Parts: sequence; C-alpha cells; structure tokens
Amino acid sequence: NGDRPLMILSCVIADSSLELQGQYAVALSRAPNLRLKETVTSGGELEDCLQRGNAHLVLLDIFLREWGGLNSLRQARIRYPRVDWLVLSSGDDPNIVRGCICLGVFDYLIKPFSTERLERALSAYYQYHQGLTQRTNPWRQKELDLITGLKGRFSSGLDEYPKGIQVKLLERLRACMEERDKPMSASTAGSYVGISRSTARRYLEYLADSGQATVEYDISSVGRPVKLYRLIL
Repeated sequence: NGDRPLMILSCVIADSSLELQGQYAVALSRAPNLRLKETVTSGGELEDCLQRGNAHLVLLDIFLREWGGLNSLRQARIRYPRVDWLVLSSGDDPNIVRGCICLGVFDYLIKPFSTERLERALSAYYQYHQGLTQRTNPWRQKELDLITGLKGRFSSGLDEYPKGIQVKLLERLRACMEERDKPMSASTAGSYVGISRSTARRYLEYLADSGQATVEYDISSVGRPVKLYRLIL
C-alpha cells in the first residue's frame, strides 16, 4: 500500500551519574522512534555494549569513568563507524569541545543544559539519520542542505518558526508523512494527526516553503485540483 514502518533507533546512555542517566532516559522516552537500549557507567561497559552491536546513537559524557576522552572517542569512531555520538559534557576545555566536533559528533550539549535542548537534539538526530539512510533518489543541493543543517540549525533552536507553528505538532505531522510515504492533502493529514484541515494546511505550507516537502496536484477528481504534499526524505 506504499506505507512503511518507521525505523526505531537504539540509544545508549554513557554517564557515570545515575541521576543524569535517569534524566536522559526520560527525554528519550518522549522522543518518537528512539528507544533506550542500555545505560552504562564506565568506558569498559560502553565498549562491551558497542561490541554487542545494534546501537545507533550514544549519549556520551566525554569524561566518562574509565574512558580515555578524545582518544577513546577517536578509536570508537574507527571501530564503530555506523554509530553516532551526542556528547553531553562540560564546556570548560575548548580543546575537548573542538576535538569532539572535529571527530564528527552530531551535537555537543554543555552541562547543565535544559531538557528542551536535549529533546530538540534527539528530534534533529532522528530526522538527520532517516534523511541520510533512507534516501534512494539522487540528492539535490537544496535537499542535502536541509539534512546537513539539522546538525546545527534545528538542534540548537536557531531555527525561527513562524507564529502559530508548534514544534511538537510539526514533528507529529512529519512523522505521519514519513510513515505513509505518499503525497497527502491537508484534509488527509489533518485527519491522521487530529487537527483541522486549515491548521494542517498551514503546517504543510511551512514544510513546503522551508524546503522540507514538495507540492504536486491531483487532477483526477472532479472540480479544483487537490494540492498534495510529500515529505522530502
């Protein structure tokens, strides 16, 4: 029928603080399509976890107990090239921050940070991962700019949403469009998400105007052509 299930990404929390582990786990539980695979409190436990496989994202304190900082991260990037990293750590040492960024971490959150900031980073990561791994068509520059921009603009909150656009509702609509993987009218999108057609149209137009969705017209029915929107993956 053209629909496809959303991919569930497995995450590992690597922090020596059990209290912080609990806070991060709550944020993960609120993130659609992300699930907590395991929590670890030391570098040795993290290595064992990565060797078992099936981890997509590690939420890492770079100063994790029995973890060798940048050197261990560098080696892990080599051994597990398909694992992504979200560093949640101190910003006191500029060389550490720069080193993590140079090693290609998805994002670096400086402790203490807000739960909202972490949730934005997790949401941006999922969109980024899906955009890269699920792509089957040749890339166009505008589409690639959108995906690579997720690493900074969306996760940091620098993206200014127009008045009347709520982030959580926008993410629900995006998830619905991704799951169905077919062009949707405002009426159809509204019924799936539980909002009015006019509200759905406003959000769909935002996705189209920001380059996140394409627009086409259904002229098969009698009357005016129906405007359809397809999420760019």
